[in-house]
Amino acid sequence: MRKKVLLTGIFSSFLIANAYAIPGIDLSMGIGYTSLSPSGNMSYVGSGDDPTINKIDLENDLNLDNSKKAYAYIDIDLPVLPNLKLEYAPFQYIGSGTLSGIKFGDKTFNADVDTDIDFDQYELDLYYGLPIPIITPRIGVALKYLDGNITVQDSTDPSKHASADINVPIPMLYAGVTIGVPLIPLVSKFDIDLEGKYLSISGNTITELKALGKIKLLKVPVVGSLYAGLGYKYTRLKIDDLDVDDNTFNADFKFKGIIGEVGVEF
Repeated sequence: MRKKVLLTGIFSSFLIANAYAIPGIDLSMGIGYTSLSPSGNMSYVGSGDDPTINKIDLENDLNLDNSKKAYAYIDIDLPVLPNLKLEYAPFQYIGSGTLSGIKFGDKTFNADVDTDIDFDQYELDLYYGLPIPIITPRIGVALKYLDGNITVQDSTDPSKHASADINVPIPMLYAGVTIGVPLIPLVSKFDIDLEGKYLSISGNTITELKALGKIKLLKVPVVGSLYAGLGYKYTRLKIDDLDVDDNTFNADFKFKGIIGEVGVEF
């Protein structure tokens, strides 16, 4: 319920704000839908346990389904100051698989298991854009905050379960470019938007790539310029030796798949 309220609140507040738009400030906002497939591995063990022996494969061991979730963003183009983009993009992977003598947290599983990887993902991007004909490059920094948990439970004995609660901020470098191509008179233009974020520190690495093609309709007074887009997103998140509740969490996650998005620009 909290997630639905957040998504609704983001857009209702800025639709109202658009009626009193401030000169020199451009605003865009959108909602989208992702279908991202998981791959990679993880371990969550105590100091005396071998993470290699207790490594869990997301596909082969847990048989996780795709994450199918809505996301929302607001992008504010400010004069002089860096542009500001806020995004909320949750993800959840659920599956039923089998673990054979694998330890996760303080439990050793040797049975069929149900797994739930459920995270809220908040992001703030600060960047400058260089408006030149056809191509608009962007460069800046980003801060992602992951808030969620990973739960593994014995399918036949619900009392046997273990959970890792993970709350971690992730700073990143940010770069992007928008390429605008004029189209037929009934359509203002076709945009190709490319975006990348990256950081690697002490074995911890995040790489996020996004490509989105957008068809933008002619601008309508008050309503703005509507658009619809389709694209692809890839994320790799590598975590080394994160201390979680006196255990050590390691992961090498890869999420990739199709995204669809609709929005408006003022």
